[in-house]
Amino acid sequence: MTITGRAPRIALVLGSSQRPADIVTAARAAERGGFDELWVGEDYFYTGAIAAAGAVLAATELPVGIGIVPTTTRHPALLAMELATLAGLYPGRLSAGVGAGVPDWLDRMAIRCTTPPASVRDVIAGLRTLLAGETLTVEASSYRAREVRLAHPPAVAPPLLAGVGGPKALAMSGGSADGTVLSVLAGTRYVRWAAERVAAGGAGVGHDLVAYALCSVDPDAAVARERVRELFGLYLLAGPRNPMTEAHGIADEAEALAALDFADAVRAIPDAWIEELAVVGTPADCAKRITLLAEAGADCVALCLDPDRDAEAQVGLLARELLPLLPGRADG
Repeated sequence: MTITGRAPRIALVLGSSQRPADIVTAARAAERGGFDELWVGEDYFYTGAIAAAGAVLAATELPVGIGIVPTTTRHPALLAMELATLAGLYPGRLSAGVGAGVPDWLDRMAIRCTTPPASVRDVIAGLRTLLAGETLTVEASSYRAREVRLAHPPAVAPPLLAGVGGPKALAMSGGSADGTVLSVLAGTRYVRWAAERVAAGGAGVGHDLVAYALCSVDPDAAVARERVRELFGLYLLAGPRNPMTEAHGIADEAEALAALDFADAVRAIPDAWIEELAVVGTPADCAKRITLLAEAGADCVALCLDPDRDAEAQVGLLARELLPLLPGRADG
């Protein structure tokens, strides 16, 4: 069986859910299984995105995206140097995302940015200049540079994406970035809303919209849903009122749940929320959800694995049971 509809690229997200020693194993399994690309995260304080991207690029032939590096943790000159090195070693296979970062993590390092959208815009502009082999001299909102120039700019500059979520930031991404990375819990209504705002900001037809999604697949849909419930709750309840919950009309209810004890709140999360805001259920359920995300505007759906289960086994299951059901792929 194949679900009809728009065919997105299917990616696997690596990093926070895997120990460093397991990242390459999972990446190779994804390549064998027919995934289109890989994304590596930089969730503090788990694994470093630059090191992980280099390892995965070396171990596979797949395209690799970095999603995302906070703009405050590396000066654009240093980030450009790292990206140029990877792009020079593996031409045409790297994409790089930057964003404002998670406030709690940045507060622990006392480096939270005070002007997030402007910072993302300015860092993307600085990276473009440097990766093009030009000299950067600027006093931006979040950094300064004086006569910085890369000694080894890449022959093929990597696409630069913005990891953003709010209306102003999405419009900025549409006008400044080559693509946009949407965080987990991006359901179909939010993806459609985000795509509209990116387009309104000036995005062209080549602007790449990447939607991260928590993923849990099982022949029993209830089992799949319960496996991801606690992780879903961690993301939902950490900041219950946000553009995603508002787009789906659940912000008030999510805030009420967040006021409860965490365990009680997780148990009370409606099943329908998990089914709408994650890729969960039977293989057919998950294939339908991915297709709906694509129809809403996602060019790539990047699946995040269950951190408590063996990554290689999960990748194998997805390759056997889910990928053959998607548009444009052979029946399995």
